[in-house]
Amino acid sequence: MRHFYTIILLFCLSFLKANVTNPQPSFNLRTCDKVKPAGTQQLPFFGWHNSNANDNEIQTGYQLIVASSPEMLALEKGDIWDSGKTISRMQNYIDYNGKPLSPATRYFWKVRIWDKSGNISRYSAATYFDTGLFSAEDWKGSSWIMRNSKEPNIYTYFRKQIQLSNKTVKKAIVYLSAFHNYELYLNGKAIGKGLAYHYPQFAYYNSYDVTTLLHGNSNNISAMTHWYGGGQGRPKGDNRFLLKLTVTYTDGTTDVFGTDKTWKQSAVSAFNPNTMQRNGEGVGFVDIIDSRRAITDWNRPDFDDTAWQNAIEIDPNTDRLRPDLTQLKERKIKPVSVISLGNDRYVIDLGKIYAGVPEISFSGGMPGDTIKMWAGFILNEDGTVSEKINQHTDLSYFFVLNGNKCVFKPVVYLGYRYLQVNHSPIKLTTNNVGFIQRFYELEPERSHFSSSNPMLNTVWKLMTHSLTLGAQEGFVDTPTREKGEFLGDGWSQGVAAMKVMGDRALNHRMLLQFLDSQDQYWPDGRLNAVYPNGDGKRDIPDFTQQYLLWAWDYYMETGNLEFLKTNYLKLKKVAAYVDSYTNPATGLIHNLAGGSGAYRYGIIDWPESMRYGYDMSTDARTVINAYAYADFDIISKIAAIINNKADADSFRSKATLIREAINRKLVNADGIYVDGLLSDGSQSKHVSQHANMFPIAMNIVNDSNRKAVITAVKERKMSVGMVTVRFLPQALGLVEEGLHLLDLYTNPAWDGWAKTVSKGGTATWECWDALELNQSLCHPWGTSGLDGIQQFILGVRSIKPQHELIQIKPLDFQGKLANVSGTVPTDKGDIQVTWKIKSKTYQLKLLSPNNVTAEVYIPKGNSSSNEVKVNGKTVTAKPIGNYLLIENIGSGKHVFERRF
Repeated sequence: MRHFYTIILLFCLSFLKANVTNPQPSFNLRTCDKVKPAGTQQLPFFGWHNSNANDNEIQTGYQLIVASSPEMLALEKGDIWDSGKTISRMQNYIDYNGKPLSPATRYFWKVRIWDKSGNISRYSAATYFDTGLFSAEDWKGSSWIMRNSKEPNIYTYFRKQIQLSNKTVKKAIVYLSAFHNYELYLNGKAIGKGLAYHYPQFAYYNSYDVTTLLHGNSNNISAMTHWYGGGQGRPKGDNRFLLKLTVTYTDGTTDVFGTDKTWKQSAVSAFNPNTMQRNGEGVGFVDIIDSRRAITDWNRPDFDDTAWQNAIEIDPNTDRLRPDLTQLKERKIKPVSVISLGNDRYVIDLGKIYAGVPEISFSGGMPGDTIKMWAGFILNEDGTVSEKINQHTDLSYFFVLNGNKCVFKPVVYLGYRYLQVNHSPIKLTTNNVGFIQRFYELEPERSHFSSSNPMLNTVWKLMTHSLTLGAQEGFVDTPTREKGEFLGDGWSQGVAAMKVMGDRALNHRMLLQFLDSQDQYWPDGRLNAVYPNGDGKRDIPDFTQQYLLWAWDYYMETGNLEFLKTNYLKLKKVAAYVDSYTNPATGLIHNLAGGSGAYRYGIIDWPESMRYGYDMSTDARTVINAYAYADFDIISKIAAIINNKADADSFRSKATLIREAINRKLVNADGIYVDGLLSDGSQSKHVSQHANMFPIAMNIVNDSNRKAVITAVKERKMSVGMVTVRFLPQALGLVEEGLHLLDLYTNPAWDGWAKTVSKGGTATWECWDALELNQSLCHPWGTSGLDGIQQFILGVRSIKPQHELIQIKPLDFQGKLANVSGTVPTDKGDIQVTWKIKSKTYQLKLLSPNNVTAEVYIPKGNSSSNEVKVNGKTVTAKPIGNYLLIENIGSGKHVFERRF
């Protein structure tokens, strides 16, 4: 009998053990936010997603191992780095902390995690990364080369035939840099395009794994480069090019092929280099392309380049080259229509504004015949493309026919919707007309939002599409007018790109670039208004102030603590610059130095019509002081995070003092905020929406006058422009003004996104009256409005960095919005929320990835009960204002229901 019970006990124990659900192996392993990247920095970081079938799961720890070979990794030996069991919920920005990594070397890694019960997963599948080149010594064997030319717009072909050893190739990585742009080919196959513009001393290089593209012993490397002088967002530099190909064989030996004077070069003779500039901001030159002079198959291995000249070898200095992992994405789209206007004239309609280049196949005609084309944004009454509404930019193209088949395809991208073609030798259709759309980094497929309000859905699509227009070399002002990133535009677009389309790499690069401007130009802590740039030193004070908001948004999205630590002194200098203009008599910031003309002491909003009468004669401007409060508050929090108590306390005190001064000096007898103080210390008589939404959005306003301030904001409907518009939904959302917030997005009678839609806009505009003023009709800084939809309509807000803790709190729209659903991309996976009201029942569904904890707020409605059904079970929630709070909701699928 005893033996029988022993058998039963063993059976039960084995059954229980079998039913303990260990977490599944981690997946989607990323190094520096990329899967199997080539060319990482010397100290990379790591991330992954978790998959645990159990609900309410968190990661309590991880162990990450990095090995020198797949064999060593298979033995679970991290001979390069073994993190050991590390107690942490972080799933990205895990910084490497092992042996020094070698340049141009492949390393292998995997990770395992522990769940909340202490159960351990198996190790993930193996992955790898290839380090880049860390110093000038690593570029040995390669020199900068160029084509000698004094042209203002230089297009050059470079090519080199290389001979591999008669061995099996294990790995081949190419590293390259160019001023300003390149297209790289291997054996005629396109490899990649770049490069982000920067000053020569901060230049970038890209890396590509080309192992599978080498064939046989003889291979050809070719590149077309384009340099076009200095301009907006583009330092001048010169037309140099640098490349190094490292081929590793299975026997461990290597061959290195680098640019030098043996490379062949030729002008891209089809491109006329001496044409007019498109505008004064440096977007480039009008394209005149002569297909009779085209060099065909120039990038093919069998092309005869004996008549080409040798490249000129120049300065070998590569000390400051930095790796850039951001990647250009291109896709060919068809126009929605090609309309004949008669007399061989056609209008191509892309359906909406896109950034990119046209690709049109022509045939016939007489050699030398010239086709004129021009792009635009609206049509004239006769159906032709307006040349007047053009953002003050010459949007024309010219193409010279060769009498046979030829393809028109420029290199420099523009943004537009329509393209008119005159004197076409053939009928144009959607079969021979295409457009190559382009953008960097974004994942539009991760963007999802829908609701019961058609205009709200259209506004969401307007803004998300606009993000793709601006994500270029940086988050550009407009793809039509310039190639540079203003700091304010970068923040407006960058945060939306992170929150809606999962960008990390482009935000990170842009944040670091603007800090470069402090090193280069601004010892007092300021930052360039647009950087890099052809005109050098130029700032806008409140753009500098916005930088710390951007840095904080980035940290909250990513949890990248290393960014804060490494750059803390520069971040602190921004706050110190602002603080240095504190007037002891008032406690306010007076005449914050910087800017010129209409930007002096602060841009406030732009264009000038978007200031809606803001009193620019004030010395102590309310908006500047609100930014100052936010700067001091943020730097205090950053100092506390990195354990700098002295700075945390000092800037906390500064934040408190300026908040008190704002409420003491800038509130009038009616309890609302004026635009600022005049030079004599008296208050401005003007009351703007700007001056009142900022104190609400930044938690400056006191309870005593909160109601008056909210009323002042609501009375002005939409009376701010794109520089500051993010703060209007923020203010309305925080005070739970759901109905007014919904109107802000959907009422076409008000200035705002809905009016843009009603006027035919397919992208966000530079200002609400852009059509009347011939301002930019594709200006992505208006995408900052996405944040308000995500936070207050969908209802998802990050409370702790990297979405460790989130808030789910859709506002109450009192029946004016019946349902909403959407997705929020995070470093842990996508968060999905759906809520709807039907038959007096409110239902919210939440699908949350592992390792995310949520605080869920359900509207009380008109019921006095505090009960909510959670996954079918009735719970008593915590009443907070007009909501019921259910805390500690973990991963998995959850359904919340309440009867009104």
